[in-house]
Amino acid sequence: MNKQFYSEIENSFSASRLSVYKQDGADDITCIARYLYNIEVCKSLYSSLNIFEVTFRNSIDKVLCTVAGADNWYDILPLDATSIKNINDAKHKIQKKGKPITHDRIVSELTFGFWTSLLTPRYSQASFQSKIIKTCFRSIPASQRNIKNLQTRFDRIRILRNRVSHHERIIHWKNLNNQHNELLESIKWLDRASYELACSCDRFSKVYAKEFKLYKKYVKRHWNKYK
Repeated sequence: MNKQFYSEIENSFSASRLSVYKQDGADDITCIARYLYNIEVCKSLYSSLNIFEVTFRNSIDKVLCTVAGADNWYDILPLDATSIKNINDAKHKIQKKGKPITHDRIVSELTFGFWTSLLTPRYSQASFQSKIIKTCFRSIPASQRNIKNLQTRFDRIRILRNRVSHHERIIHWKNLNNQHNELLESIKWLDRASYELACSCDRFSKVYAKEFKLYKKYVKRHWNKYK
């Protein structure tokens, strides 16, 4: 690869961002190929991550509305200080945009981490936690229907979601195939129709099977003649 080209890419992307793709001593071409491959793998996961997050939060929201007897459950239910801060932060962001605070806006503004936190030991004594599990995840196998398994699973999805959202490296994960299968299975637990929709547009298996070698050829073909 033309050194000037790589130098300009490194200047644009930052040496620290690219360095994780060269930790095994990879050359410049391999580094850029891995970077492009990582972009494509992240893109291929985005639709299923999006469908899971929206279905997950909306399913939980419906249960909380029922438990509280009102849609402003965030002002009624006994939540801990961290959750209350998350809610207040969401309200502040809405106000900062000059919009009125509504139930739908708060649900959309709350972070994915907020929703997953409701299924952790922090809320093991809260009546709404068992209702969430029974109502939102009816199809979970009995052997997996416990808070420890759910917390571990949804933490993995949250970490994957955050890395994809922040354009971080994921192609080095040895269990990425399993993570993808787990993601789709989790959507299936929540809602069959959402699962079918996710499967219809999910491209992960096709993209991941290509491996970065294809992108290495792409880099060589298009940029070796860079002037």
